[in-house]
Amino acid sequence: MADKAGIEAAIALAEAETGVRGGKRSIPLCFSPAAKQKARVWTEKEEQFVRDNLGRISQAELARQLDRTPIAVKLHCQREMHLVSMSKAPEIITAEQVANGMGIDGKSVHRLMDTGLMPVRRLPSARPMRVIDRLSLMKWILNPDHWCYFKPERVGALERHCKRGIGAGYDFAFWEKARELVLKARRTWKDRWLTPGQVVRILKIYPKPNAGRRNNTERLRGVRYVNVAIRKGNLKATRWGNWWIKKSDLPKRGWTINYCGRIVKKRAA
Repeated sequence: MADKAGIEAAIALAEAETGVRGGKRSIPLCFSPAAKQKARVWTEKEEQFVRDNLGRISQAELARQLDRTPIAVKLHCQREMHLVSMSKAPEIITAEQVANGMGIDGKSVHRLMDTGLMPVRRLPSARPMRVIDRLSLMKWILNPDHWCYFKPERVGALERHCKRGIGAGYDFAFWEKARELVLKARRTWKDRWLTPGQVVRILKIYPKPNAGRRNNTERLRGVRYVNVAIRKGNLKATRWGNWWIKKSDLPKRGWTINYCGRIVKKRAA
C-alpha cells in the first residue's frame, strides 16, 4: 500500500509540474503572466507597411520595425492578410522561370543579371533569389539590341502539356504573349545580328580577291580582319560568347576591312 501511495504521489507531482491531465482528475494548467496577455491587435497602418515593404526588406527587418516576432508577422501575412510568399508575387518572375521561358540555360540568365545586362533585383531572403518585374522583362525581350543574347524564336516555345521539370510557377499565358509579341517585332525589324564569319561573306573579305575558290584558311584570315577591326574600335560589336555585329553597322557599300582592321575602299576588280 505504501508503494502504491508513493506512485500516486509521484504521478500527481508530475501532473502538477507538467500541466498534463491524467486519470479521472482534472489538473488546472499553469500559465505564466505573459501568456495571459492578449495578442496586440494589428492596425491598418501596420498592415499597409507590410504590403509596401514585403519583398523589399527581410521578414526579420519587418518584425523589428513593427516590434513583433518574425513568426507573428509571417502568420499574420498568411492567415489574415492572405499575402503570397515573396517569390510568388504576381508582378515578378524568378530567374528560373526566365530561363525556361526564353529557352536559355540558367547560367546565362544569371550572367545577364549579374553583369547588369538584364534588370534584376534580389529578394531579401535567407536563400539568395533573383527576380525581375514582368513589365521590365517584357520590354527587355522586345528590344532588338538584346536579341544577340538569346534566340527570339525560342521564347515561349514550351507547350502546356510539357510540364515536367518546369515548375508549378511557370506562367504559360505570359510567355505565350511574349512569344507572340517578340516574333511580330522580329518580322518588322529591318536589321539583323551577324557573326564575324557572316560579315566576311557579306563584305567578301578575302586575302586573295581574285582567287576562284575560297578555302577555309582564307575565310579564317578574313574573320581575323573583322576581329582586329572590332578590337581597334573601327567596327561596332557586342560580345556574348562570339562577337555580334549589326548589319546596319557594317561599312557602307563599296567599302571593306583590310588586314589592319581599317575600313578601306574596295579595289576595283
